[in-house]
Amino acid sequence: MNSNVHPLVVALVLILTGIAIVTWMWGSGEAASIGGPAELKADGRGHSYVQIQNELVEHDANGQYLKTHDLRDMGVELFLGSFDFFSNGDILLRRGPDPRSVGDNIRAFQRKTNLESIEPDSPESGLFRCELQSKECTRFGVSGIDFKAAHGTFIDRTTDNVYISDTTRHVLRKFSDDGLALAEPVSGFRFPNQILILDDKLFIADTNHHEVRVVDPATENFAAELARKNVAPAIATAAGQTWPSHFTRVGDGWWVNNMRSGMNQGGVYLFDNNWRLVRKLDLPDGADPIALLATGDEVWISDWYNDKVRRFTNTGEPLSDLDSAGLETILARARTERTKFEMISYSGIALILLILAGLAVRGFAVGMSTDTVKSAHDERSSRAQSPERALVLTPDRKVLKRMTLALRFIILMLLFAAGLVAYIAVAYDKLEFGVEFVFLGTGIFAFVILIAWINRSNCGTSIRVDGATVTLRNHNGRESSCSMRELRYDDTTIATRDVSVFLGRAPASIYNRDDLKEKLFPRLVGAQKVSPIQMQKILIQQQHPQGITLIMVVVGLLIYGVSVVSN
Repeated sequence: MNSNVHPLVVALVLILTGIAIVTWMWGSGEAASIGGPAELKADGRGHSYVQIQNELVEHDANGQYLKTHDLRDMGVELFLGSFDFFSNGDILLRRGPDPRSVGDNIRAFQRKTNLESIEPDSPESGLFRCELQSKECTRFGVSGIDFKAAHGTFIDRTTDNVYISDTTRHVLRKFSDDGLALAEPVSGFRFPNQILILDDKLFIADTNHHEVRVVDPATENFAAELARKNVAPAIATAAGQTWPSHFTRVGDGWWVNNMRSGMNQGGVYLFDNNWRLVRKLDLPDGADPIALLATGDEVWISDWYNDKVRRFTNTGEPLSDLDSAGLETILARARTERTKFEMISYSGIALILLILAGLAVRGFAVGMSTDTVKSAHDERSSRAQSPERALVLTPDRKVLKRMTLALRFIILMLLFAAGLVAYIAVAYDKLEFGVEFVFLGTGIFAFVILIAWINRSNCGTSIRVDGATVTLRNHNGRESSCSMRELRYDDTTIATRDVSVFLGRAPASIYNRDDLKEKLFPRLVGAQKVSPIQMQKILIQQQHPQGITLIMVVVGLLIYGVSVVSN
């Protein structure tokens, strides 16, 4: 069987597949970037703050919602690292866009040390000290400081000295309240995360050493080691949760969030004052704890993946999740946005399925063409046909029927996808969400209708060669005759001046390919054989469905690509 594939078909499949993969990856990435509650901090008044994306949700000492602070008003384009409060209520945080390149993310995934300078890339990026109410900010440090990656921050409000765990550079740093370095960076850590001072001791979550390190916070003996606490007991090792990231003092004991190697889906382990394991906190299946905050007689735990701030008593008994109007407003918006990008990702998968369905249609047609070739060969073997006898060719009905059935199957798939989008839009009570996918669905449906139109254009056609006269009948039933020298043809189409008949492309040919090679083409002596480009122009001039299909597909792909980028 002839396995040649037309270059335009290959190009179309490659373009569609590329668009599908990019759509899927982009949608998935955008959905994953819309995180839930992450960092938890308290200021000197006992007010608690939940950081979610680029916003801080403030609560009073009783856990009642007070206000939402949009960090974009302070120049934060992407929240990165941690934050903390000075004794006067000012906040220390990082401003500016995400400075991390693809290479930086790959190196971080490979656990390689960050070798970039901590100098800011611009005057408006890096660490800044800001006043929450007025949104006024001043640079932290004379020339600026920017870690450009994950870091932990703790401010000792008795002195306003700032302690920073420079996570990806594996060092601990100490600054004054205006950013003056008070000590040289101290190495020996491995991806350090949260830090805090208690009883004149500095505690650091030394993540990749699976320990909580205790060091001296005093400038003259900064980071001199005092003790190491192993926080990865056997139960944590068995669960694969051995990477401590956050911890807090609760009563006379300690709570530690030990994450998995992917820094997600951790477990919270309770230790006594001597760092002996008491038990593992009972969290729901699928919980993704991040930060821990002891506030009053409660402990809050941010659950990033599940969009919750979980509450527990100091003894570890579960309470109802944090009920915060400000937090819920952000979460509702985040869920809608996340679902939107997930559906865009699913549309990429749907496009891949459509491509596979299209290839399946072509496979069916190839199979039917093979059957047709065999039956035609048997017919030729059973009776001889005079070369002078009039030749009449028509499309193979079985091939057309198989294509029609495949198209109906694809349409059913589209209707199912439309019902799924409608259900999600209604379930989330966001009708505008479904409207956003009308354009995409319309484009895909139009593409299928286009294929059906082309398929229909092959029905009812015929070719008659009677001596030096050729008569063609198109899908509209119009007939046109011409002499052999006026006829134009190539391997896929035969045309008079005003009627064209599409023959199909090998191996999925509409007309029997052996009949074309052995009966039709040898009789076209004196006819004009033209190039594929010239035949395409003829088809467009005659407004044949096959002629304008390529233009419509290219325009549709361009519109779809622009819509995806603009979203």
